[in-house]
Amino acid sequence: MQNERKHLEELFRKYQMGLVTEEEKTLIARWLIQLDAIGQLTADQLAVRQALSQGDLKEHFFPIETAKPIRFPIWIRSVAASLLILSTITGIFYFNNKSHYWAPPTALREMMTGTTEVKIITLGDGTKITLNRKSRLKYPVSFSGKTREVFLSGEAFFEVTHNPKSPFKVHTDKLDIQVLGTSFNIQASGGDKELSVSVASGKVGVTPTKAKIKTYMLVTGDQLSYNRSTEKFSQSRVDVANIKAWQTGKFIFRNETLENIAHQLKRYYKVTILFKNKSLLAKQISLKVKNQSIDTVMKALSISAEFRYRIEGNKVVIW
Repeated sequence: MQNERKHLEELFRKYQMGLVTEEEKTLIARWLIQLDAIGQLTADQLAVRQALSQGDLKEHFFPIETAKPIRFPIWIRSVAASLLILSTITGIFYFNNKSHYWAPPTALREMMTGTTEVKIITLGDGTKITLNRKSRLKYPVSFSGKTREVFLSGEAFFEVTHNPKSPFKVHTDKLDIQVLGTSFNIQASGGDKELSVSVASGKVGVTPTKAKIKTYMLVTGDQLSYNRSTEKFSQSRVDVANIKAWQTGKFIFRNETLENIAHQLKRYYKVTILFKNKSLLAKQISLKVKNQSIDTVMKALSISAEFRYRIEGNKVVIW
């Protein structure tokens, strides 16, 4: 121990002359930090020393320029050595963990549409999103990590770029939708009684946001609806051509029930449709509609299904 002490004292004299290597500085520091403590340092004591200023360490023990040889009192050397330990430990910890602790939070952009506008958004991965009227989408400036995640309120059609290593997730207030690469439509307007997910191509997984007890797997032509009031799900088949109907104005109804037709018309024309005669709901109709007013569409439907109706502002009454 005495020989080791003499050796270290000799190293410290070399340090005062600016002749020691970085490795020798560390060796000196390990000795000096004990000089300023009673017995061996505990983990808690070492933690306290780590709270000392890293800047002071650089100033006292790692000067940028070689200073003139000066003999410091032992207590100053002890403090400097303590700071060296802090610098060594902090430096190693920082560089080993830099990516974790200095990664900036993911910045989110927000896109909103008015009552008469539709917007197309292309994300950093090439995914294309068509945002319907009165809708909002939040998405990152760029994707990083294991997943690609966006947040939707309203309606949007997604054409997701395939990436098996990074699933694409859409979060709504009630449902979470996950895909690898496919096209699908989500209707999740806060004021609507029902939310729906319709698949135009590929496969989609849908999970309730709160009670993640089950994931519904949908394939091309599947539509999953969620009733906000009853909190129940229903699954049905839809014409793929109609999934994008709100973008094109083209509807193709092949033996569709009047109830399903009314549901699609409500979303597209933003109207309320009331049935006074409930027996009409199950009536099946085949009809093609292309870029026509709600009044023209109702006239065509009333002839095919043999019912009467009236339009009162944004409300359609059928009997």
